[in-house]
Amino acid sequence: MNIEQLKFKIIDEMCGYTFTYKGQPCGMEPIGKQANFTFQAWSGDKNKDYKNIDELMTDKFYSGKSLSELIDTVELDFI
Repeated sequence: MNIEQLKFKIIDEMCGYTFTYKGQPCGMEPIGKQANFTFQAWSGDKNKDYKNIDELMTDKFYSGKSLSELIDTVELDFI
C-alpha cells in the first residue's frame, strides 16, 4: 500500500490501522463522522490527535519517523 492508498482508506473507508515499530505497538484511526472527523495516532503509551490527514502523514510522531517515511517499512494491520 502506498501513502495515497492509505489516506484513501482512512478517509473514505474510515479504516484504522495498527503496526509495530521499534518494538512499540502503533496505529492510527479516524475519529468522528465522515466529512467531520479528526485522526488519532498512538505509539507505545503516547497518543496524539490531528485535525487533518496531511498532519497525520507527515508528523514525525513514531520515534522520529512519519507515516510517509514508514509506509514501505512496516506491515499495516486493519482494525
